[in-house]
Amino acid sequence: MNYIQFQKQIEFLLKNASPNIQYRVKKEILKEATDSPEMLELQAKILTLPKVKKAFSCQRDNGFFGSVLHGVYFDGFDSTVNLLKRNGVEVTDPRMVKAKDALANWQEYERDHFYKSGNAMDEHGRGGFRAIWAEQLVELGADEGSPQIQEQISNALNAFCGALLYSTPDDFSKKATFRGQPCRYYIKGSTFPAANHISILEKTLSWRSLENLEMVRKSYWHCKEIMKDYHDGFIYINCGHFVGPFNYNWNAPKERISIHSFDDHPIDFAWFMRGLGTASISYPIFDDGNPYLVESLAEMIADEKLISNIGDEQMRHFKNYSSLVPSWRKKESIACDIYFPILLALCK
Repeated sequence: MNYIQFQKQIEFLLKNASPNIQYRVKKEILKEATDSPEMLELQAKILTLPKVKKAFSCQRDNGFFGSVLHGVYFDGFDSTVNLLKRNGVEVTDPRMVKAKDALANWQEYERDHFYKSGNAMDEHGRGGFRAIWAEQLVELGADEGSPQIQEQISNALNAFCGALLYSTPDDFSKKATFRGQPCRYYIKGSTFPAANHISILEKTLSWRSLENLEMVRKSYWHCKEIMKDYHDGFIYINCGHFVGPFNYNWNAPKERISIHSFDDHPIDFAWFMRGLGTASISYPIFDDGNPYLVESLAEMIADEKLISNIGDEQMRHFKNYSSLVPSWRKKESIACDIYFPILLALCK
């Protein structure tokens, strides 16, 4: 995308988009200060958006969002925080600060329906309930020195360090079947990095000594080599029954992406677009992205038929799980919803 095209897309969003998208364009793409009168006015408008108001309406008196740590919008703490941040709500908002404090001082976590299975993963060092807990504290801007966050950073570093001792998947897992499908389960006491380990390290800075960075990067590529021919399905925790997984896709395809890449699994389009439009702050560790992504996104956003090529099921899932615009009554609103995450990812 050339500079003139870029400017046209920015101008289109600033003219036609809802306040949440306008705010994020100005903050994350144009790098405008959030304390200017114009930005404060946009932030005030964001707080009146229907989804934002609904999210805050599910906040308990003690500050906790919803009824569970890990769940769907308006019931799960993590999904609700994700929704608020993607809509442009700042973590400095008093209600977000209250949510952070509630989570940091949470005493009733054993009543959470995810606790039993998630705790089983924690006990095996796999990054379960407590990993989600720590990551939500990071998302809300908590001090990395908090014990919940440091515990998960330590677990992640241990997982990467331990993986250097292995040569094949048989060294840390055993073959099994689950619901008629091939899978594996971790050998007790083994360590191998999974998605939550990688996520907590990418979102934090306090662990990044030269020694740790060298070890983690060395281990990451070692794990890639171990898993390059892996075809045995998910790897679970075996605690009398299988729980999990939070596996990492070591063999994620590196190929060109188009709207038609999601024809067979329309919901994946929603997750892909939500990932592009994330409001999470991360600090990449590994140079292992899809080399065709930028080119693919540039082609998507330049395609005049982009929106008409999106299938009905793809669009339905996108609207349910990834949309930011409050109303699709105008075609310009739909265009803003689709263009914004692509443009944001290109700018990053």
